[in-house]
Amino acid sequence: MEREIGNGDLIPAREPWTVRVAVWSARHRWPVFAAWFVLVFGLMFGASALGGQNTQSIMEQGKSIGESDAGWNAYDDANASAKSQVTTEWFYLLVSNFGGKLDTPANRAAIADMTARLQALTVDYEGKTVPVFYTTPGSQLPPVVDPYALAQAAPDQAPGVLSEDGTTAIITAHVAGNDAEATAKAAAIKPLAEEFRKTYPSLTLYAFNNRLINEDFGNYVNNSLDALLLPTLLVTFLILLIASRSLVAALVPLVLAMTAIMGAMGLVGIYSQKVAPVSQYVSHIVVLIRLAVAVDYSLFIISRFRTERGRGNVSFFGMLTGLGKGWQSMRAGLRAQENEGRSKFGAIEVASSTAGRAVFFSGLAVMISLGGLLLIDDDVFKSIAIGCIAVVLISVAGSLTFLPATLSILDRWVVRFGIPFLARDRGEGRGIWGTIVRVATNKPVIAAGAAAVVLLSVAFPVTKLQLGSTTSDVSTLPHSVEGVRAWDLITQKWPEGRELKVEVIVTDAKAPATAAAIEKFAADVKSGRIAGLNPASMAIDTSSDGTVVDVSASIAGGPNDLTNWSMIRDLRSTVAPSYFGSLANTKAYVSGNAAYTMDYSNWYGGQMPLVIFFVLGMSFLLLLVAFHSIVIPLKAILLNLLSAGAAFGVLVLLFQEGWLSEYTGIRPNVVEAWAPAMIFTILFGLSMDYHVFILTRVKEARDRGLESTDAVVKGITITAGTVTSAAAIMVCVFAAFFSIQLAIMQELGIGLAVAILFDATLVRSLLLPSLMKLLGEWNWWMPSFLRWIPRITIEGEPEHVLGAGPVARVRAKDKDLGTAGA
Repeated sequence: MEREIGNGDLIPAREPWTVRVAVWSARHRWPVFAAWFVLVFGLMFGASALGGQNTQSIMEQGKSIGESDAGWNAYDDANASAKSQVTTEWFYLLVSNFGGKLDTPANRAAIADMTARLQALTVDYEGKTVPVFYTTPGSQLPPVVDPYALAQAAPDQAPGVLSEDGTTAIITAHVAGNDAEATAKAAAIKPLAEEFRKTYPSLTLYAFNNRLINEDFGNYVNNSLDALLLPTLLVTFLILLIASRSLVAALVPLVLAMTAIMGAMGLVGIYSQKVAPVSQYVSHIVVLIRLAVAVDYSLFIISRFRTERGRGNVSFFGMLTGLGKGWQSMRAGLRAQENEGRSKFGAIEVASSTAGRAVFFSGLAVMISLGGLLLIDDDVFKSIAIGCIAVVLISVAGSLTFLPATLSILDRWVVRFGIPFLARDRGEGRGIWGTIVRVATNKPVIAAGAAAVVLLSVAFPVTKLQLGSTTSDVSTLPHSVEGVRAWDLITQKWPEGRELKVEVIVTDAKAPATAAAIEKFAADVKSGRIAGLNPASMAIDTSSDGTVVDVSASIAGGPNDLTNWSMIRDLRSTVAPSYFGSLANTKAYVSGNAAYTMDYSNWYGGQMPLVIFFVLGMSFLLLLVAFHSIVIPLKAILLNLLSAGAAFGVLVLLFQEGWLSEYTGIRPNVVEAWAPAMIFTILFGLSMDYHVFILTRVKEARDRGLESTDAVVKGITITAGTVTSAAAIMVCVFAAFFSIQLAIMQELGIGLAVAILFDATLVRSLLLPSLMKLLGEWNWWMPSFLRWIPRITIEGEPEHVLGAGPVARVRAKDKDLGTAGA
């Protein structure tokens, strides 16, 4: 279909469906505007009606992985009949006297009082009054055990509950019941612990239990997010204000971002209730991605709309000056500026066919990249991927519908009311970035070499990357959580190990030969013949049917210690087979938290190649189709890999090697096993925003007749202001998550902030222009055997068509839309 302009020339009407949706939304602005709020509030209230987000405990193991889980599963299966009746959880009340010895008559009396009050604690559950703690079947001990009474009755167990320095003791107990009952009982423990602190202020008390840790951690997550959101929005608003030079234009992206956050959280909540529980990290990551993506997408489109609508930006000062000359004079001045650009709907159409299309393809690239996370077969990990994909999907949908409708409603209001001293446009392509790009294209070899050396140097520490689990190591959680402080105290007072155990789980335990082998192994552990295992902590647990035995002993250090991993590998390959390897029907599994952490890290590390190849392959295909060049996608992949490598290098230096720890407060440990996959997929998608947005303008300039080098300079410099602002927003949003004292969130925030910073500076200003200058027309080379691939253009029609001047082009589009003077 074609349409005629004034001089008889024809313009091919080939708007893609995304442009048609945007224009339709603009022309039906009020219904679309209202429908958007109905949608996001409907999703939010729908999730709330279903019960809100159903999250998995931070202390729960995720996917069943490796030999460690195989052993636990074998023991649980043998305990099936008992497990159906009752489940148990441990509980410790740590009592410490940092000012001196704990073993005094007054302190013993205090501990005896607390033990008795805990034992008498009850809770109303399902119309019945039930005790909070219970006696382990077969045990001669009371439900709540006084450590001094235990030491007197069983001296061999004293080291497990009384610290060697005599300052700390542990009151031990077990909680029984299903999930709801255990939650109700845990809720009853906390107020009693507070009463103990008031009664015995000279003693330091910590209540320690997985369920309590999870509750405190969840509260910390929510409170941190609430406290972080407002400052992050304020910083984002200030950057938008500087970038857009208009109060109204700065507010619109924030409105889109906040509404889409509500919609995305609603989708995640519905998923968590109807499909599977989600990770507690989902809320953080959804907000992190949403603020960065939605604001950037809005910025791209609003920037192009304002350029097309009219370059004049009327400041408050200008308005007041015009008003001083009279109302009619001010209105005449505004009309004069309005006549400089396209009509409202014409500007929306052009913005949608250029920046809007770039946003659509960028969002598609982000979602494809995040889709790589779905290849990792872990429900909780998939929930993070689904949350991120949902937030990008809603961002793109809002950019194609809600944003055009809002621009149609506001129209000139996004141009007027500029801020004094900010409402000055130095012109496209000017400023420091334009200078740097010209230097890079004039000295391309030097610029490319220097930038590559810097990025490779920063990336080099990645060769020492050690993956682990920051969630299985309680010490990496925020120290405002009481359970974390309790764990630190246990680690300090029992350095030989108490809570971190190695378990050797043996099947076919009723067979005489297996029983004899188990007895010999346990005796050797007890006598200290098995290196690394604490003899005093050795314990034997037998399943309810007697077919599986769990021989456990504590180990020193943490679950991420390489020494412990080496010991576990030795137990699996040498020690356990020497006892049980010759027994045909017997299996011996080496398990425990350290073993699980090692299996977990190895499993996630093994998933990385699959994710990387998927993301690289799909990104290559998308850019190949979009730009019809084989060089553009290869170059984009190379540049993104350099940015990702630099980000991983910084993570190793900060979180593993401990660089600047005295200033950052980071406790050196390991890099979370799934963090590289998450950072890589998010970064690869977000980096495509810049590349697609920039390359779209480069290709647009080239299609209008500019030489390749000139097109590169024009495309990069003309987008410099918008891209710099978008990158600044992303860096600020991501870096803000460093304030959350949670290792995985700090790793994600710093990793993404560093990568975006490098990508928007060294890569965009030096590597990209210098490489494109060196490649010249080869940038657009497409092998003959691939030319059958269909062309899917990102950018809209060239402005000059078949000899028609720009004015004829503008008027033709406006007349066709029926919007002249709108």
